[in-house]
Formats: sequence, structure tokens, C-alpha cells
Amino acid sequence: MVRFNILPKDIMIEILIRLPTQSVLKCKLVSKQWRDLIHHPSFSQLHLNYLNHSDAHADAGKLNYIFSTMGIEKQFYYTEYDDENFHETTPFSRQTRIKLDPPFIDNYILSSCDGLICFNARCNKEEFYYEPAYICNPITREYIILPKLEEEHMIDLLFGFGYNSSTNEYKVVRIYNSKREPNVGIIQVYTLGSGNGWRNVGKMNMDIKHLGQCAGAFANEALHWVDQERNIILAFHLTDEKFSELPPPPPCLTRAGVPYLVLGLGVLGDFLSATFYFNAGDCNMWLLKKNKDTDTDLSWSKEFSFDSYIHLPFDFMKSGRLLCCGRGKIVSYDPKASSAEMDVSFGKSISAAIPHKNTLVSLKVLGEKDTKTMESGESTSSSEETESSDKLKKP
Repeated sequence: MVRFNILPKDIMIEILIRLPTQSVLKCKLVSKQWRDLIHHPSFSQLHLNYLNHSDAHADAGKLNYIFSTMGIEKQFYYTEYDDENFHETTPFSRQTRIKLDPPFIDNYILSSCDGLICFNARCNKEEFYYEPAYICNPITREYIILPKLEEEHMIDLLFGFGYNSSTNEYKVVRIYNSKREPNVGIIQVYTLGSGNGWRNVGKMNMDIKHLGQCAGAFANEALHWVDQERNIILAFHLTDEKFSELPPPPPCLTRAGVPYLVLGLGVLGDFLSATFYFNAGDCNMWLLKKNKDTDTDLSWSKEFSFDSYIHLPFDFMKSGRLLCCGRGKIVSYDPKASSAEMDVSFGKSISAAIPHKNTLVSLKVLGEKDTKTMESGESTSSSEETESSDKLKKP
């Protein structure tokens, strides 16, 4: 300990940023010197950079997720998945209920980006539409409430959340039609820490009802939606805050005369994914990858076919397995196996699953002046919960 403390500060920081996030939290309690280093505004970004770019991290082989249960009063669970041990009874560990406390009537997770979770919510009983309303980091316990949409004539809404690396900015996007301009999409952006609130960044000819899903899929520093009427993918780029059009995957609208029900966009691993759900009950899944010949141009690659449209894919493993959420359960598909295998059940009906990363990204450091702190949250492992619903432990 004494020898460590006589090291130059830059060397101490280089050591600390290589620790898993939970270990860094423990290090803050060791000494005032360590606490001050970890609380330095630059530390969280340095730690995040290491998490994003190093395969040497102690938890690099594990993937993290947050699951939410069905119903208005949702519960949220954090868990870790070890892809190398998928053949075990359950490759999931640290199944922990977390207290996120969005202060709204009904809410669901829009997305998680670098440890920041953005929620969509209904703000009161009179409003039946959802909009980006709440952002938190369950590790730092910080949260902000976003200004609500002040538009009396709003009729449809799109939204998304992502990160622009060139400017080191996190942005929330919402696009809406109004009764006054029903075929015009009004585009607004909220940049965390800017102090500018929602900015109008333009308009675009679009009827939001023709887009297949409200939540934009964030990949390649852009948010993506499907225009079902024109059979194109719309990409809103966070760098220049402009739209472009992408061609859909090549399969086409029909397969042997069987039309598809819907084309759903998502993000699997680091790739934009497109899943065709067919009337026959099966699915084809494509990923947008760099062209092997040019290493720059993106092209669609067919990766999966499976026979259950009730399972929604949410992550793609290096082993080739596909994690899906459906009928309240989490299952995985192995392309070499004939059927899905059950991985985990929390004793609750799971409605959604998203990849998540534990980070120290601070809303306050980003510049959010109205950052608040959640009450000290309690968590319960699923095994303890089945034994006693009253037996809680601190995270």
C-alpha cells in the first residue's frame, strides 16, 4: 500500500482504470488519495475508454444485461452472461434486482449507452404517448429528468438515444408529427450537458405511422428506423444531425411467395440487425457489416434463420449463439442445434432485455446542472428472492 501511494499520479490512474467498475467503487473507500483520483473529472472517461477498447479486462469475457418485467409496475434485473460457459445449467450470474425508480406512471427502457440508461415514459394519466423522459446511471446513482414535449397537437412520436464519439456527446432524439403538419417530421435533439434543452434541428417529409417501430436502433453513431411504405431504412446521424437512406437487406419482400409480417431493426453486438418475421412463423436475421474487400463499405450479411417469431433477438455471441427474449423467458439459439435452450428464468415474466455496461460515466461531469442522486438502492439476488422476499442486500 505504501509503495503504491508513492507512485506518480498518472501511473496510479493507469492502474486504477484497469480495474472492473465494481472494484473501482471499492477502491474509493481505501483512502482519501484514491478517492480523489477516482473523483477527478477525467477518470470516468479514461476508465470507459479502457472498458471499450481492452480485451485484457478481467470481465472482458462476460456480457452484462438488464431485464425488465411486464406490467406497469416494472422491476429491473441486472445479470452477467459468460458465453464461454453457455453449456452450463445457467451461464448467467449475479442475477440482481436493481432499483432505478423512474418517477413516472409507466415506463420502459429505451436503450443503454455507456452505462447511461434512457427511459421512455408516460408523464401523467391523461397522456397515452411515451417520450424520452429520464436518464440514469445505476452505478453512480445519478439521474436527470428531461423536459417534456410542449406540443398540444402532437400525434405520433419517434425517439432514440446514442453517443457521438467525434464530439464526446450523448444525444437524445425525438421526432414527431403534429396535427398542423401531419406529414412532416419535426426533429429535436437534446445534448447532455449542453444546457440548451431540446433544439429544433430541422424538418423532414415523413408520416411516422409508416415507420415500423418507434425506438431507433443505435449503431455506427446513427439511429435507424424502417420506412415500411418505401422499403428503405432511415438513418439519423448524430455527427451532423442529418438523415440519410440505406437500402434494406437483400432478401426482399417475399420468399417463395410468402410475405413477411414485419421487418424489425435492432443492434446485435456492434452491428445493426434486421429481422424478417414471415407469415409462416419463421425468421431471417441479417447484420450490417464492413465489406471484407474494402473494410469500409457496409453490406448486409445473412447470419441466422430460426423458426420462432415469438422470440426477439437482443444479442449475438462470438460463439455464434443468439440470445432472445420471448414469452417471458430468455432463450438462446445455437445454429448447430435443432432447438432453443432455456438459459435463465427469474421467476418473473420478462418483457424486455437490453445489453448494458457498468461504467462510471457521470451526468454531472458531462455538464448536467440539474443532476440528482437516487436514494441508496437495494438489490436482491434471484436465489435469495425465492427464499425470502424480505431479505435484501446492498449492491
